[in-house]
Amino acid sequence: MPATATKIDSTCHSPLLFIGRVLLRPSTPAALQQFPDAKYVLGVDIIGPPEYRVALDNLMLFLTITDPPLNPDGTGVFFVQHADTGWLWGLPVSDDTPPGMDGWKEDPHQPHQPTRRLRGRKLQDAIWSGPANGSTYWIGVNGLKDTQTLSFTAYPMAEKAVATTSGCTIQMTGLSINENLNGTWGG
Repeated sequence: MPATATKIDSTCHSPLLFIGRVLLRPSTPAALQQFPDAKYVLGVDIIGPPEYRVALDNLMLFLTITDPPLNPDGTGVFFVQHADTGWLWGLPVSDDTPPGMDGWKEDPHQPHQPTRRLRGRKLQDAIWSGPANGSTYWIGVNGLKDTQTLSFTAYPMAEKAVATTSGCTIQMTGLSINENLNGTWGG
């Protein structure tokens, strides 16, 4: 069954930030040499509307793994640092920390601490319109079996000048290894 992407709140409308291309694939041998826990790499694009390009401050992507669940012993699937992770790795201060600047701490560890809830923050970046034309976040995935699928929520947020803008929370369900979804989710 192919992966799906669904808005969690059907009434949500974002004029600026959308989740674009999403893919999951095995890490390259070179990336595994640097970060052996990142068996797979997840790529998530934040894109803008058609014919659009804008520079943003604090461009953030919030991710939460929804399936597979944690095992009773605390093992399972986690987001981990990947060789292509080139942004600030944020961990929630508590289990109910909402998306935003507050309630998150940036992890100074190398490699970054594994987590099931993650805030990726780029101090400054630009988004463009169209698939594979936005700001891509590369995240390692550890603990996923070759036959399992990955489900997670993705939520973009950014600042421009004195305003803050948000996208809609998107539930990605059943993403298989070597699967690629192209779309504009969150409008």
